[in-house]
Formats: sequence, structure tokens, C-alpha cells
Amino acid sequence: MGRCVVTLKKLASLKFTALLLVAFMLLTFWGVLAQVNAESAGVPAAVAVDRFFGSFFILILGVIPLPAFKTLVVLAALNVALSMFFRMPRGFRNIGLWLMHLALLFLLVGGIAESGIKREYNGYRDASTVNETVSFFAVDDSLRVTPVAVDERDYAYSVHYQGRVDGVMGKSVDLYKATYDPLRFVPYAFMVLFLLGAVIHYAVKVRCKLAPPKGGKLLILPFAVLLAVLPMDAHASERAIPIWEALHPDTPVMVESSVRPFDSFARGFLDDLSGRVKYKKLAATDVVRQILVAPETARNYDLFKVLRSDVSVILRLPLEKRYVSYANLAPLKDILRLYATRSDRHPATAEIRRLYANVLLYESVADRSAFSIVSRNSLTYSEFSPRRLKAEVLFHGLNFALVAFVIALLACLLSSFNVVFRSLRLDAFANALCMATAIILSVMFALRTYIAARPPMSSLYEIVMLVALMLMVFESGAFVFCKRRTYTLMIPITLMASVLLFFAKFVLEPGDTFQPIPTVLNSSVFLTFHVFSIALGFAGMILSGVVSHLVLYRRSRMTPLFSLMYGTLVFGMVFTVLGTLLGGIWADFAWGRFWGFDPKECGALFVILWALLSLHLWAGKIISQRGFALMNALNVIVTFLCWFGVNLLGVGLHSYGFQQSSVVWLTAFVAIDLVAIGALAILRK
Repeated sequence: MGRCVVTLKKLASLKFTALLLVAFMLLTFWGVLAQVNAESAGVPAAVAVDRFFGSFFILILGVIPLPAFKTLVVLAALNVALSMFFRMPRGFRNIGLWLMHLALLFLLVGGIAESGIKREYNGYRDASTVNETVSFFAVDDSLRVTPVAVDERDYAYSVHYQGRVDGVMGKSVDLYKATYDPLRFVPYAFMVLFLLGAVIHYAVKVRCKLAPPKGGKLLILPFAVLLAVLPMDAHASERAIPIWEALHPDTPVMVESSVRPFDSFARGFLDDLSGRVKYKKLAATDVVRQILVAPETARNYDLFKVLRSDVSVILRLPLEKRYVSYANLAPLKDILRLYATRSDRHPATAEIRRLYANVLLYESVADRSAFSIVSRNSLTYSEFSPRRLKAEVLFHGLNFALVAFVIALLACLLSSFNVVFRSLRLDAFANALCMATAIILSVMFALRTYIAARPPMSSLYEIVMLVALMLMVFESGAFVFCKRRTYTLMIPITLMASVLLFFAKFVLEPGDTFQPIPTVLNSSVFLTFHVFSIALGFAGMILSGVVSHLVLYRRSRMTPLFSLMYGTLVFGMVFTVLGTLLGGIWADFAWGRFWGFDPKECGALFVILWALLSLHLWAGKIISQRGFALMNALNVIVTFLCWFGVNLLGVGLHSYGFQQSSVVWLTAFVAIDLVAIGALAILRK
């Protein structure tokens, strides 16, 4: 009996919790790579998801079993239950902590039960018949032998339209996906219980120890007003744009059933070809005009960027030129078409395929099939607002991202100089620049909201600048409200904001920053709150990592700076959890499932697991203060890899954030930060 109790206590220990978190992280990382390998081999990623996340064991070499996600969930549920029985402190002051762990236990047990009960069915309907009902069949019933009764009015069933397929036995067929899941309330109940526990824990055990922050209500009010006025249900692809009659920057043109300002179309066109929005001294609109009115001149413009030297060798293009003209590529059109039809994944083939697509795009502009001018006499004219069209052209002209980057970098340099001079005036001026950056970004987001008629939180470009704005707001708030703030903290904060703004401007920013967002992102209020919460969470994780660098540099142990590092870590973890849960609600409404182990979802899960691992190791005194600071120093790298790195995989429903040029910049940042952390670890012992 005594040995049994000892064993149970070991299973309830924080060391076992930390071991499980490490196992979850390794399995999550492995599962994402398996999805990438599956798609590269032409196999659906769902096969890898079922193998790693939908089973209890993974068979290595067909015979060696390793615990899969479900086994780890069972062990985690056992660990949580035993820790509540043996280890967790009792008393009213810990009721919030108990409620959060109870919510987690409910999610783990409910998730295992749900996976055993949940069923999926494929539905088919003859689109040529108006009154034809949808017939549902089990997923494994590919021959449609045994129909299944699906009652859409039953809570346990959810049905989602998947699209239309033409040419199925001479007919057009509408496809549906039905899910039977009577326990679909489990993640929602977890969210309510967990957040309620977090609020109670903060109010009862944390808040009572702190003095009320001055101006706290003033900080909350702008966010409340912002969320109240945003048009949550508007879609970018449905936004109104005004029209004019001439090819001026604000002239409306019809592009693929969407009306765009001529300036935005031209910027997007030139960016696709060359990665720039100007050709020498010619604006993008002037380049397009030249293609239309002076084609013989424009065909010699070096507009096409060649990204690979081996492609130049294959096509016999001048090796010394990174940019070539249409006159260089037009004679090679047949060769480009031949290479573009190849199915291999060689990088050179992909580059030739891109060049061929750009040649076709150039020709479609030259023959005016790529766009058409919307005149005042058309029926479309009355649907648009001239002010929004002018505002979009003005937005591109003001170049908010570049201005904000320059000012943020200047604030970083001034704060660095102030380490030597210790001047209050220089500190005030540097913080004024931080406030100016925050104001510029706030105006930018307000203008984007007006132009797009939607919350500006639907692209990686927008989210990166939102996180930079939050960092600047934090520094400005610390300057205004904190009398005993740490002046040197401003340096890494402004540096990180500058890095994010540089990345947004020079890597992520498209030529046309108001391109219609992917259909997968057209949603309602849940996407807005999901993105906003995730941005807050990632900002907290980045801030905690930034502060930990300073803790290591100054050898700060159990100081206000150390407390700030811990507090921002908790803040980042809580809002990342909240944002992930809200994302699950959005996915449930948009795709019919709360969680699907998509690589992007796994990235958010990895960030949460990393934060939980750090907190549990520290709470159990398994690592020292210095070790805790070193783990937190990696927060920035972990967050960036899970935020930007997952997009580079190009796999899953969230793969819309892919940017080829991100690889170099992300690799460089990770390498530099690893060197900095290593230097701090060795030199500042």
C-alpha cells in the first residue's frame, strides 16, 4: 500500500508534469513534420494527423510502439487528478487555481471520450435537381452502399457545405461534411471554466497583493471603444470601393470580379513581377500606362526578377542581370510553358513556373484582359464610396510602416545613447518617439479599418504590426505610469518593435496591401477577438523574452525586473490560451471542427506548452532563477518559429502566410539571438 501511494505521488509531481510537457512538445513538433512529409509525398496530411494525434501508439518500423497523443492525454489527465489530490494547496484563496485545473481535467477526459464517440459522414446532392435531398454516407463507405440518417436539427449533428464538383457521371454534385459529436460542448465548457478560474485566481490571490494601477481604466477604455465600433461581420472581398472614369491612381478597375483602385492594382502587378512598387523613377501606375500606350518601349523595361542563377543558365539569360525584360522572356515562352507543366518539386522548376505566370500576367495587362475600367454609367458605380478609394491611395502614399520603423529605430538608438548620458531629457525625447510610433500605427489601423470595412487583423502583415504597436504601447505606458521603471528596458523593447516593423515593411508588405483576403479568413467577430488575443499573447511572450535578456545581462535575481519577466510570461501564456480557444470557436463555425492539429494550431499549442513547461519547472524549483531566465530568453525564438516558421511549411488551412523571403530573415534573427543568449549565458554568470 505504501509503495502504491509513493508511486501515485511521483505521478502527481511537477517533475512528471514537466516530462509530459516535453513529450507533448516533441510529439507536436514530430507530428507537424510528418504532415509536411505526407503532403510532399502526395499523401493527405490527415494520414499523419491520425497517426500522431488520433491514436494511442505510434509504431516505429512497424513493430516498436511509442506513446502517441491520446496516451499522453491519458497520462496528463492522471497527473492533473493526482496533483489535485496530493499536491495542490487547499483553501479559499486557491479556488481559482483549483477551477483552472478542474477545467483542464474536464478537457482531457472529455477530449478522449469525444474522440471515441465522434463520427464523420460525407454528403452528396445532385445540383441539377432543386428538391434533391442530401444523402449522407460513412467516410469509409466510398461506394455509398449504406445511407446514414443525419438530422440537422439535432444538436449532436453539424453540417457544412464543402463546394461543388462538376463532371461526376455527367452531373454536378454538391459536397457536404456532417459530424456527429454530442460532446462538442467540451472545449467551450473548458474555456468558460478555465477563464473563470483565471479571473478568480487573479482577483483573490494576485490582485489583492497589488496596489490599484493609476490610469488603468483609461488604458482599457480605448480598446473597449475600438472593439465596439469595428464592423465585425464585414469581409474584405465584399468591401465597397468607389469609381472614376480615367486612369488616375484612384480610378476603379475591375479585377477578377473585384473592383480595385488602379493604383492598388498597378502596385500589386509590379510587385508580383519584380518585388518592387517602382521601376527606376516610374511609379507602378506609370509602368502600367506605358505597357498600355507604349508597348514597344515597355517591353524593354527590366521588370521581371529572376531569383535563381541556375534558372538564368537554363534559359540562357544574362547572368549578370537579376532583372530581365519581357523582350528577353518572350522568345522563351514555349520553354517556360514546357517547364511549367512539369510536376516535380525542384526549386528551379518552381521559379520557372513563377516566371511563366508573370509573363502571362504581363500579356494580360498589355491586352487589357487583366482589368477593365469601371465607368460612371455602369451599374457597379452606385455600390462604391469615392472617399474610400481616395483613402486607399492616400494610405499607400503615406507609407505608415516605413515611417513607424524609422521612428522606432531612432527611439532605440536614443535610448541606447542614454545608457551613457543618463539624461532625463533624452529619455523623455526617446519615449516621445515611442508614443509617436504608437500614434502612427494606431492611425494606420484606424485608416485600414475604414478602407477595408473590416477589422485589420486578417493577414500576417497586419498582425506583426499589431504586436509592434502593443510593444510600443507598453513602453509608453511604463513611461507615463511607472515612476520606478527600468530605463534600460526600453532598448530591447524598441529594438524588438523595430525588428517587427522592418520585417513587416521589407518582407511581408505586398505591393497591394488591400488585396482581398483568403476565403478561409472571411468570418465574424470570433476571428477578430481570436487574432487580437493571440497578438496580445505573442506580445507578452516576446516581451517576457526581451526582459529575460536584460535579467541575464544585469544578473537581476528576484528583483522587480525578474517579477516583470515572470508576469509577462504568465500574461502571454493566458492570452495565447484565450486566443487559441477563440480560434477554435472560429474554426468550429467556419470549418465544422474546433481543433484539427493543423500545423498553425500546433504552433500555438507549442507556444503554450513551452510557457507551461517554464512555469512548472520554476514552480517546482526544478530549475534555478538563472535557468528560468535562460528558458525565458528563448521565448522570442520559440514564438517567432511557431508564428512565422510554420507558415514556411506551406501545409494546412493556415498556410496563407507563406513568404519565401521570410526564410533568410527568420534564420538570421534566430542565429543572432542564439548567439546573444549564448554570450549572456557564458559571460554573465
